[in-house]
Amino acid sequence: MKKVAALVVTYNRKEKLLKNINSLLKQTYKLEKIYIIDNNSTDNTYDYIKKVLDKNKQIIYIKLEENTGGSGGFSYGLKTILDSSKCDFVWGMDDDAYPEADALEKIMNIRKDGNCYWSNPDHDNDGYTNGIKEVNGWMFVGFFIPLEIIKEVGISKPDYFIYHDDLEYAYRIIKAGYKIYKIKDSVIVHDNGITDCSELHKKFLGKNISIIKLSNWKMYYFVRNSILMYKFSDIKRYKYALYVMPKLLIRILIVNRKQFGIAFKGYIHGIFNISGKRVSP
Repeated sequence: MKKVAALVVTYNRKEKLLKNINSLLKQTYKLEKIYIIDNNSTDNTYDYIKKVLDKNKQIIYIKLEENTGGSGGFSYGLKTILDSSKCDFVWGMDDDAYPEADALEKIMNIRKDGNCYWSNPDHDNDGYTNGIKEVNGWMFVGFFIPLEIIKEVGISKPDYFIYHDDLEYAYRIIKAGYKIYKIKDSVIVHDNGITDCSELHKKFLGKNISIIKLSNWKMYYFVRNSILMYKFSDIKRYKYALYVMPKLLIRILIVNRKQFGIAFKGYIHGIFNISGKRVSP
């Protein structure tokens, strides 16, 4: 029987984490290990989930010394699992992801060697054939990857903090010749509770101009990592640096002028390949 390790990254959401752990423990395809990477939470996460940890020895809890963001947490977790080499696959997600009981089983029933898979955290129903469809990206919510592919393409980028580390990893996997398939019936309830998909609007010269609604620090990483995720040798880097992001900066200047400075900082850092945690939440 193939062994699967779950990887969960958490930060200051102990109630959601406990709900996530309980969802993982109820999987009909039993997990070999559950790795909890705690990004130095300050809400007594460990004490809150200690009873569950003591009762379930397959759960491995690791608290980092600083908040490295989602990118640092997932990268650290993938390296930890890779170094242990005690499983065949990694199934990763945020702490606010609650897989339905058969979500992992649905992957294991469909999967074929040499591919990566993605659960369905957004309840997408379009374009599937026999319950699966090929995709060119994923979120780090329900991503499923064989250890052998991790060994070949490496771990995800640790220095993006948030945003686009998942897309960069998928892009790298596909560039290496592998495919990623989304599985319709591998359902995850994603209780993210954020407004990253909402927009701000303003009329300008008779046109409705819109930008994605993000806090200042999130906008910095969104802009920076949109450029940073592509290598200097990749034409897409220049498309984003010279066309896509400048258009966004103009829209920000029109719609939310106060946010232009931090967005422009992200743009410059992306151009000059400056990564890491540069702006704190």
